[in-house]
Amino acid sequence: MIRKSLNWNVKQICTMMERGTILMNNPLQRASGQWKHIDQSLLIDSLFRYFMPIVVAIQTPTVIDEKNVNAYDIIDGKQRLTTIASYLKDEFILLDCEPIELSTGETYDISNKKFSELSEEAQEDLKGTTIYIWGIELEEDDDEETVVEDIFCRLNNGKAVSKEHLALVKANKNIKDFVHKTITENPLFMNVAHYADGAIKKSDREMTILQSIVFVSGLDYNCFAAKDIEKFFIENTISEDVMDKVEGYFVDIAEAFKHEHNKFANKLNISAMVSLLDNNKDTEKVQEFIQYYSKAVKAGDGYRIYCGAGSVKKDTVKNRVKALQKMFDTYVKISKPSVTPPSSNNSQPDDEESEICVNFIPSNVMNAIQGSY
Repeated sequence: MIRKSLNWNVKQICTMMERGTILMNNPLQRASGQWKHIDQSLLIDSLFRYFMPIVVAIQTPTVIDEKNVNAYDIIDGKQRLTTIASYLKDEFILLDCEPIELSTGETYDISNKKFSELSEEAQEDLKGTTIYIWGIELEEDDDEETVVEDIFCRLNNGKAVSKEHLALVKANKNIKDFVHKTITENPLFMNVAHYADGAIKKSDREMTILQSIVFVSGLDYNCFAAKDIEKFFIENTISEDVMDKVEGYFVDIAEAFKHEHNKFANKLNISAMVSLLDNNKDTEKVQEFIQYYSKAVKAGDGYRIYCGAGSVKKDTVKNRVKALQKMFDTYVKISKPSVTPPSSNNSQPDDEESEICVNFIPSNVMNAIQGSY
């Protein structure tokens, strides 16, 4: 392992990010946009006034425009660099700040300004500010996953890193890559799933994905607490087939909600819905049930009683899954789809099937579902 000290200014950094020679997709890094407005503003003020903490990156060979080049995969500093790029794109304004001194010696007020609203001298000062990077070049005998995990743990020693995020850190690289890809590309987590800002910072999305993998793997687990999930992924190897299934189930759930945001699609319910899809072959029927149960769910029903205190205990997790399965079985047994007659203005030929859709759940069906466990 070769350590390097790299110095680039803000303008160079932003150009490299756009070109793809600075990468932000390391699975150990949280998604961009985690910072509050006050944190973003303070960072830009610090660049004008003092400096920014050192960024850490792994040197990664890559190909751009058919040329072999070195890229730098950020393992500490993603929020800082993406905040800087965001400011240069006028995506937020600075809050109230004390006046700064420009390189010209002029005192200048940067408060309440977007980047484009700064004076030309202030813009040039910001773009010329140096950012310091510690680069790690791996040698032939170095294992990248081990090195990155070790650096991450050392950098965060003494910091309040969530147990949920540490569970991901301990997982194998293929799991980390899968979780990162799922959060950034799968429609369930991009458009549908409901997570508060605090839950996102705590890595609840990552934990949802890990718990869903546990269900589909069919392997034994102790409970759904973060430390036990961490232990599960240390002790078990997960096949690509399992991850492919989980990815498909997430898409199925997104389709059930018509790719629209839905509060029912949260940490507890997503993994239970994944289990339901995995245990039943009729995907369309499960999607239909998910859609309607999400609208009619009531506190204290057969499923919800297992969603409160102690929800990560093994018995509670199993009972939650069993309750949802029993509700689904009842739904399939009792519910009858209504046939939507063809419109007189849009009649169908006799040899085509009429469209069949369920527009509501009759009260007797919903009562049966809610009392079925």
